[in-house]
Amino acid sequence: MSDTTWKPHPRQVDFFQLPDTIFEALYGGSAGGGKSEALLMLMIVRGFYKLPRFKGILFRRTFAQLESEIIQRSALWYPATGATYNASKYRWKWPSGAIMQFGHMETENDVRNYDTAEYNFAAFDELTSFTETQYKYLVFSRVRTSIPGYPTIVRSGTNPGNVGHAWVRKRFIESGPPGVLCREVQTNTSRIFIPCLARDNPHIDKNYIQRMQGLPEAERRAKAEGDWYTFEGQVFEDWREKPGFDEPENANHLVEDFKIPDFWPKVLAVDWGFSAMTYALWGALSPDGRIYLYREYAAIKKKIVEWATEIKLLSQEEIRHVVMCKSGWQNRGEELNLADQFAKLSGLTPEKPENNRIAGKLAVQDYLRWKPRPKSVVLASAPFDAHKAMSILRTQGTKAYEDYRLAFEVPEDEKGIPKLQVFKSLSLLRKTIPLCIYDTSDTDGKPSEDVAEFAGDDPYDTLRYLLLRVDKMRSPVKEEKYRQEERAIYGQLEATGDQTTFQRRMALHKAPVSMPIRRFTRAGQP
Repeated sequence: MSDTTWKPHPRQVDFFQLPDTIFEALYGGSAGGGKSEALLMLMIVRGFYKLPRFKGILFRRTFAQLESEIIQRSALWYPATGATYNASKYRWKWPSGAIMQFGHMETENDVRNYDTAEYNFAAFDELTSFTETQYKYLVFSRVRTSIPGYPTIVRSGTNPGNVGHAWVRKRFIESGPPGVLCREVQTNTSRIFIPCLARDNPHIDKNYIQRMQGLPEAERRAKAEGDWYTFEGQVFEDWREKPGFDEPENANHLVEDFKIPDFWPKVLAVDWGFSAMTYALWGALSPDGRIYLYREYAAIKKKIVEWATEIKLLSQEEIRHVVMCKSGWQNRGEELNLADQFAKLSGLTPEKPENNRIAGKLAVQDYLRWKPRPKSVVLASAPFDAHKAMSILRTQGTKAYEDYRLAFEVPEDEKGIPKLQVFKSLSLLRKTIPLCIYDTSDTDGKPSEDVAEFAGDDPYDTLRYLLLRVDKMRSPVKEEKYRQEERAIYGQLEATGDQTTFQRRMALHKAPVSMPIRRFTRAGQP
């Protein structure tokens, strides 16, 4: 195939054959599917270049991307159809008078540069590099026609990832199955997603497809498989709704809903908002130390008397701890702050959260982790010596003794991971976790380790509040033992009336537990 000839592959044909009654269409998924070529060649394949006064525009986010990728590619094919290029205006013009313009919008305000324009056809290459505001403003204000019978369509191509990943996924991927038309009632327009992977493109270098398998897992799934639920820059790469290829069965965080046992300690976390979302999340701690997230609640622009009452009705079981975001404790000039009002209306007394964002992120990552920690085994140079162990304990202390003993102990396989399990019914939380990306701002010359804030991140904030509170709790088994000991102490006080013994025993009961000294067997082994 020469530089001046081009033939679409079957997936591109599906894209080209979409009727003009479909206002918006997204094409792509993985790298190598021929997205940019499809957008460039649609003007030719559909014959739009023959229509007098027809006007199209193709956007990339930056001019550098236009210059290095789009403009150079267009020069391979457009001249063969009679088009001439105006370098000062960045546009091709055909003898019919039809025009194909190239545009860019590096900043949010650049969208205003097109305020007086009118386009029959608008294309966005790498749509996820644009913001939702930029896209919607251009699409719903500038794509129109004053010529009867001329089409008005929007066509885009992209891979998963980048700054616009969340809104593109919501608009095109979550609105319906691939290839199925979705109609938006508000605008009375339709849209569709046409998926395409690199392997659907017969012209792609097969070695390129193979090389993509060597990418880091999250990036491989996004770039090679077109997976919209994982992408480069994702904070919580361990998140799984089902195990991936060659991954163990425990690489999964979703469970079917079930009745949580009454004796499991339960935690409620609340993140308040009015214009933003008020979100509540319930979790229960199982005997094996896992946290099960079993209920969620969301409301927008509801007064506290409404959402507090609704949370109260949902919280019929005993809730051990309630955590409310720091906004709930601010003084807003009212007699009671939001946390106190919530307590009064719901009967649930909230605590202040641990609001360390980095600690919260690390907690979420640890609870999502399904890969065992690497085993660190210290190989001893001589057999275990019980007399030496006792000597180390007497002269160097417990820490040195434990280090010596562990040199002869083969670590057990880590069990009970991942520690976080999510009911399938928690749709908002499930959508939010994969959308968390790292903050790209620099702090003291170093990239931030925090999660970037974004619209709709309330479920994530609530999750970190909840998990940091869970970290301070005992497991149900230890909790029951603790309560039995406490009841025995109170029983002795009731029977004897000895306050001195009671206070001493209670102080020991509530004191932090010290490391026990291990006993040795007669065989001299720990």
